[in-house]
Amino acid sequence: MPRSKLEKYLNILEVLVRKPLHFEKISYKANMDCRLLKRYLNSLISQKLVEERPSSNEKAIYAITERGLAVFKTLQAQKYLRKLKNILPIVEEANEVGSLLSRPTSELEES
Repeated sequence: MPRSKLEKYLNILEVLVRKPLHFEKISYKANMDCRLLKRYLNSLISQKLVEERPSSNEKAIYAITERGLAVFKTLQAQKYLRKLKNILPIVEEANEVGSLLSRPTSELEES
């Protein structure tokens, strides 16, 4: 299933949360085509979520900013809450079934 734009942005931020990296490493770790990555990185830079830093070997490295970290954490929390929202009805249903199964047989027959 193809990733959404938001998932691609989140993936890049997730890669950069660990440590600043060169472009090629980001492309590899984010599993993203270089042309597409360049566009997404430029967008993240213009939004001040990622910064480009000079490096000793003439290749720039990219790092997540404080703002980018805050956005990343917020998006991760939203992702987690969406999963919980999908899981909670299943848990509630399992609790109901569990409480029915734990009743004595005589109580079930009266219902």
